Amino acid sequence: MFKKFMDNLSNALGNTSNKISELIKGSNQYINAEENFTKEITKTVAALKSYAETETPSLGQAISSLASTFEIIEKENTEKVKRLREEYIAPLNDLVISLQKLQTEQNEARKATKELEKAEKHLSKVQSKPKEKLKPNEIQTAETELKSAKEKSAKEESDVRVATEEFNKAKLETMQTILKKMVDIETVFHKKILDSVATVKVKAEAIKVDEESKI
Repeated sequence: MFKKFMDNLSNALGNTSNKISELIKGSNQYINAEENFTKEITKTVAALKSYAETETPSLGQAISSLASTFEIIEKENTEKVKRLREEYIAPLNDLVISLQKLQTEQNEARKATKELEKAEKHLSKVQSKPKEKLKPNEIQTAETELKSAKEKSAKEESDVRVATEEFNKAKLETMQTILKKMVDIETVFHKKILDSVATVKVKAEAIKVDEESKI
C-alpha cells in the first residue's frame, strides 16, 4: 500500500516540478520582455519631446502630454517588473525548494522501506538455518534489526505523509497569493497608464486646428 502511495507521489511530484519550472520559465520570459520594452521607451520620449518643441502651442502640449505618458509607462513598468520578480517569481522559486525538500523526504522513505525489506529477508534466511549452523544470538540480532527497521520505516512513512500535506497546503497558498498579487500589480500599472492616457486625449481634443493652421 505504501509502495503504491510512494509511486503515485513520485509521479505527481515529478509532474508538479516540471509544470512549476515551465511556469517560472514562461513568466520570466514575459517579465524580461517587459523590461526590454521599458528600455526602448526612452528613445520614444526623447523623440516626442524634440518634436513638441517645434510645433504650435496646443499641438506641442498634446505631444508633451503623450511624452509624459510614456515616461509614466517607463516608471510604472520598471516598478511592475520589480514587483513581479519579488512577489511572483520569488515565491515560485521558494515553492521549488519546498518541492525538493519533499523529494528528499520521499527518498529517505524509499530507503527505509528497502532496509525493512532487507531486514525481513535476512530474518527469514536466519530462521531457516539449521540450529547447528546458527551463530550465538543470530536470530535475536536479526529480530532486533527488523524491529529497528520497522520503526524507522514507520517514522519515515509518517514524515513523508506529513511533508506531502504541508507541501500541498504551501502550494495552494502560494498560488492563491501570487495570482492575487499578479492581478493587483497589473491593475495598478494599467490604471495609472489609463489615467495618463485620458489626459492625452483631453489635450488632443484641445488642439486648435483652425487657429494654429493659419499662416
